[in-house]
Formats: sequence, structure tokens, C-alpha cells
Amino acid sequence: MSLKGRRRFFVVVVTYLCVFMLYGMFFGYPVSPAKPTEIYDFVIEDNRYSSLPHIHETVYTNGKGFLAVATIRTISAPNSAFSAAFERLDSYAEDYIKEQYGVDISIEEISRDEAFRIAGHTGVKFTYSVTKQMAIGFPPFETVQDIQLAELGAIAWFCNIDFESVILIYVTPLYFDDEPALALLSNQVFSMVGEVECH
Repeated sequence: MSLKGRRRFFVVVVTYLCVFMLYGMFFGYPVSPAKPTEIYDFVIEDNRYSSLPHIHETVYTNGKGFLAVATIRTISAPNSAFSAAFERLDSYAEDYIKEQYGVDISIEEISRDEAFRIAGHTGVKFTYSVTKQMAIGFPPFETVQDIQLAELGAIAWFCNIDFESVILIYVTPLYFDDEPALALLSNQVFSMVGEVECH
């Protein structure tokens, strides 16, 4: 290889190393965790899930109410790119549902919105029904019905100002059975979801 060819090779290698270093610095830079403006009486657990890319998780729990928010350092990405973080938070939510509502529940998708508006951004939202078979009435006139106990929601969006993406999973009770505390909890969860801000 000639001297000119070696110099060109060296310049290309240094350029690629600089680009990789800049990418590493960008993806490793800490995020500003997205969070709701009102927390109510929820237990909060903060966790750094990943350093590269930097991912911060916050989990809010209160009885049958659950909210998990992951803030991820990203460039603009299609909605399908959120699937890995969705799966992680979804496993949290599913475990929580089984603990709070029983292992014999069923979870079924009921809606999907690819242009969901949240916090001034457009994202994607999946809504699931958490149901359980329950006996209604008294023998011999009782019937078995699928009762919706809760709603599981998954929302993702990209914050273009901060180059951060937000993944949000929530669980809220929907079957109150004359329990005002559960109705209040449901209102609080929906309020927190609607108030999550990423910048």
C-alpha cells in the first residue's frame, strides 16, 4: 500500500471512530425521566435499566393501580422500534395484574391507535381488556360471565425536542362493585397517564 493509500485509510478509520464515539456519547447521555405532574399516593420505584442507550424506568404502584414509564435516549424511530421496551414493561404489568387480580384472568387487545395524541406529540396506543370469569346470581339461577376487571394500556411516543422516546404502560381497575376507593384510584391512574410529560 502506498503512503497516500495509507493516509487515506488512516483518515477513514479515524473518521469512523469519531462517528462511533459521538454515537456512543449521544446514546449514553442521561435522559430527563418523563413523569406525571401529579403523583397522588403511589409508591415510586426508580431504576436505570440500560446505559447504552440510556433507559430510565419509573414504576408507580398503588393497590390495583399501576403505571410504568420508560424514557429512552433515541433518534426518531418508527413505532415498531418500541417493541423491546414494550415487552419489558408489559411483563411488569402482566405480573402485577396476576398478583392483584388473580392468575386466572384473560388479557385481550380491544383497540389500537396509530395516531394517538399525548403530551403534545403523536404516538401509538394499544388498549387491552383484563377479564375474569365470574358467577353472577345465586344457584340454581347463576350464570358465568366474562367481567372486565381492569384496563391495560400501552402508549409510546417520540419527544423530538429532547431526542427521547417514552414508553408508558398502565393498569387501572374498571370493575368497582360499589367500591368508591377503586373508582377514585381509576380516575387517578387515567389522570397520571394524561399528565405525563417528557419535557
